[in-house]
Amino acid sequence: MKAPIPLLILLHSTIAQSLKVVSKRGSVDGCTDWSVDYLKYKVLVGEPVRIKCALFYGYIRANYTHAQSAGLSLMWYRSAGHGDFEEPISFDGIRMSKEEDAIWFRPADLQDIGLYSCVLRNSTYCMKVSMSLIVAENDTDLCYNSKMRYFEKAELSKSKDITCPDIEDYVLSAKEPEIVWYKECKSKQWRQNILLKKDTLSIHEVLEDDIGNYTCELQFGNFVVRRTTELTVTAPLTEKPPKILFPPENKMTAMEIQIEILATWR
Repeated sequence: MKAPIPLLILLHSTIAQSLKVVSKRGSVDGCTDWSVDYLKYKVLVGEPVRIKCALFYGYIRANYTHAQSAGLSLMWYRSAGHGDFEEPISFDGIRMSKEEDAIWFRPADLQDIGLYSCVLRNSTYCMKVSMSLIVAENDTDLCYNSKMRYFEKAELSKSKDITCPDIEDYVLSAKEPEIVWYKECKSKQWRQNILLKKDTLSIHEVLEDDIGNYTCELQFGNFVVRRTTELTVTAPLTEKPPKILFPPENKMTAMEIQIEILATWR
């Protein structure tokens, strides 16, 4: 026998059908509001993005299929920012569509910036959580936005792997992703000890010249998905104390120091 879904997540659409606007925290017919989820969705203009209802990924012990089979209703609302009214989303099914527990933008535009709330409810109980979407354009003459980069550190002469992050929604499970890598937004003839494998650029021995921005590019239908990682390189970490070059150890050294004293006489 399956365990019953907790009472707090038993939701339906009886009241929701006539609901035009959902106001903020806790005032929606006793709705439990988890506020804004910590995960922020960031995407470049013209790229696709999928916003998943965070309720099913850390707030309740049920997935979308279980909720649907229990007769629960999932609704989506949007607001321009925290504290603003949330209006029901009208999906056109083309550029913006509702698919199971998520919203797909194919592609995202600047007008999509805001908070997206998913509400799971019945006539008695209600739960909601909001997710933020940030849409930005590339920096001038670049293939990325500097505020949307990922960051990695490497040590000189050590090995380092740079992965193409957060591409799970754009990869088919039965097919390996075809990813193209760029450095500073330009194609590059990679040296022999840099290998490209699946979603990873693997540097066998890091050099100072490896400092920079690495962009991975993935084709997703008619769209392109890009992720950029800035790599910084540091000297190798060591437990040995620094060696004193001068003066030589255990030797006395006389040094002449000229001190100039300026005096002002009146």
